[in-house]
Amino acid sequence: MSDSILDKLNQSISATANDPAVPLEQRTFEEAELVLASTLSENENLQLVSSLSSLLPTLQQDPTPAVNLLLRLLDKYSYGDILQLGSIPFKEGLAVGDHMASYNLLIISILKKATSNAADTASVAGMLDTVMALVQLWLCTRITGVATAAQQLLLDLLRIDQEVQTGPDTHVPTGGQGLMWRRLFGDQDIYRVYFEACSCLTPGNHGFGLSKNHRTEAAGRLMEWLSEVAKMDWSVVSRSHHPDIEREYKSEGGLIGFATSHMVEKDDILLYRNLIDFYSAILAATKPEAAELGSSSTDSASLHYLIASGVHASTIAIYLQTSGRPVDPLESTFLYGPAANYVATYASLYSEHFLASQLAEQVKARLRVTLDQSPSRWAHAESPKHDLHLLASLPRSALLSTGNWQSSPLSLLPSKATNPDVLNTLATVFRGPDRDITFKLGSSSGSAAPSARSLEEAAEARALYFHYVANNPRLWQDIAIHADTVALKDLALSAINVLSALSTAHWSVTPEISMPDNIATPESGHLALVAQPALEYAWPYLLRPSRSFANLVGGRGDAESSAYQVAEAKHDALRSLELRFKMQVEQTPGEGYEDILAQLSKRVADGPLDREGEIGGRIGTLEL
Repeated sequence: MSDSILDKLNQSISATANDPAVPLEQRTFEEAELVLASTLSENENLQLVSSLSSLLPTLQQDPTPAVNLLLRLLDKYSYGDILQLGSIPFKEGLAVGDHMASYNLLIISILKKATSNAADTASVAGMLDTVMALVQLWLCTRITGVATAAQQLLLDLLRIDQEVQTGPDTHVPTGGQGLMWRRLFGDQDIYRVYFEACSCLTPGNHGFGLSKNHRTEAAGRLMEWLSEVAKMDWSVVSRSHHPDIEREYKSEGGLIGFATSHMVEKDDILLYRNLIDFYSAILAATKPEAAELGSSSTDSASLHYLIASGVHASTIAIYLQTSGRPVDPLESTFLYGPAANYVATYASLYSEHFLASQLAEQVKARLRVTLDQSPSRWAHAESPKHDLHLLASLPRSALLSTGNWQSSPLSLLPSKATNPDVLNTLATVFRGPDRDITFKLGSSSGSAAPSARSLEEAAEARALYFHYVANNPRLWQDIAIHADTVALKDLALSAINVLSALSTAHWSVTPEISMPDNIATPESGHLALVAQPALEYAWPYLLRPSRSFANLVGGRGDAESSAYQVAEAKHDALRSLELRFKMQVEQTPGEGYEDILAQLSKRVADGPLDREGEIGGRIGTLEL
């Protein structure tokens, strides 16, 4: 079979090579790609690579079938092996144009092989014309797939060419020589491309002929790339490499300075929205120094830069709506969400810096305004999802009230007339921090312990749950009703998420925090589910079989799919709760938890939807 495919393939290649007007036999190429490539001998593979390489420059039709097959044939060769096969038109293959997309992806795929070792990467860095063409292609092509592939290639080349590791291994050499870094930032011609393709000041007859819309796309690509490069080396992107070029475009402060303050016209709302997202990305690029080791550091290079440049204050003002001028409805629609996300990123990654500033009280005041809504608005109007995301990102100590519970923004979140965003926010707050493990340096035993900040967050999550329940005793009654309302799938899933949050909660009893004195306050989330008021509503719901819509006309349609998704989520919550009680029984045998574990194990063994649940679900559905 492979011989016949090879014969037909060679005939098609010969026919098109002799007469470029003859179309390629696409089916033959597809069959060869699937079957032939893995069965060819080394000589046959090389001969076919040579034939296709000679054919591509002469093609006057879509080259995709030939390119795809060639990529498949080259798959087993290294970058060095491919260079030995013959001259490769790197620069020509990276030319910008819609008709060049297949050729672009072919050359990018070959260059991608150079990212397997530092020596090959250094070889690519030595080809100025190729790197220049790659950067121009990345910023100027209208084909999103090509731009994405080129951008990832540039990042991979930089990553393999780093002279040292990033993060805790900054002292460890990588084998990289830094040649690609010097090429992309030190070469004046390439450095100019970033400005010429992306600057709003570029004259219309320059900038590679890009329209304003296409220049906006290029600017977005540059911001996305810079946020990733900043994670590898902040100093490279934040310092000026060629001040004369920057002055020409009325910029300063390196590429970060160009992107944050001089590249975008603020009246271009859509691009300004992307710019605020970029602020969040670079804020996360350099987290507080040694945060992984529980350091008390509250600052970082990116936060310091954003504050010094005024970007930090101006972005926060968009969220707080304290810019000193009337709120523009268009600006509020497009910029409010990204600005809220910036504040959320700042509050979560730089919690100590946030809590030490006046912003903590200003944000809480803003949340008390935006979250103070009537029951009908909570249930039926558009959810204030950006504010809820911010609330869930705040340090939990900011949500604990020092006096009246009603002063906490968390007190405004309803459980009865509610929506999925609210319930998911409650789940995030109640679950506690991620279970971070901080390895103690110098420990030969590999012992580990949570950081002090993580323990504080865990204790605060526990306190917030009990204060919320003490002031909203019908929480679990509402959660059980929502979780059983399968027709409202998203609401049901979010209610189950609250259950799961308690069953997997990361809580701590230290440091000691004031608790309400009118309800029981167990030490862990899974024990809180078998204490009042959860015991009266959540426990019966968990043990009750899930609803099914199998009786409805249409059989296993969308309703059945929703019913199964809800049942599967409930079953996952049961399994996580079962695991917690297995651990509880091992730690405290003879305390009565064995009976609870037996009930859970029986319910888990029944599966997501058993026959009893199907019958009950039918009756419940018909009653609707």
